[in-house]
Amino acid sequence: MDQSNELMWILKKGKLSREVVSHVESELDISFPTDYVDCVMQNNGGQPVPDTFNFQERTGAVFNSLIHLNIGESRNIVDVYNNLKLRLPKKIYPFADDPFGNYLCFDYREGKAPVIVFWDHEKASIHEESSISFVSSSFNELLDNLYE
Repeated sequence: MDQSNELMWILKKGKLSREVVSHVESELDISFPTDYVDCVMQNNGGQPVPDTFNFQERTGAVFNSLIHLNIGESRNIVDVYNNLKLRLPKKIYPFADDPFGNYLCFDYREGKAPVIVFWDHEKASIHEESSISFVSSSFNELLDNLYE
């Protein structure tokens, strides 16, 4: 991961093994991108510093924290997906949240290499597709674009 923006992670839930990540991938029936796997194995549930990013018409969006992969604990990534899946477009999987009930998600609709999208929970109640906004082409690109 390019650390040129001096990215740090705080409030992590401990390191993960590749086996734990593989188990979650199996539960969700997806393969996470390598850059995300490398990050989440070291920073499970962590919060990035800096944590602000821009996309499309929004400036100052906040990357609150990675959704943790500890299956035995509440609010893990599988639980979050299962709670949201009826409101999410198909092939959209949340991996991080913001402080306002929205999520950063992997969008697998165009193929095996997902792009990063922002899911707005308020727009989702109006129209499912309008709730999705493109953020970046990759997880590392998202991290590289975080700022204070």
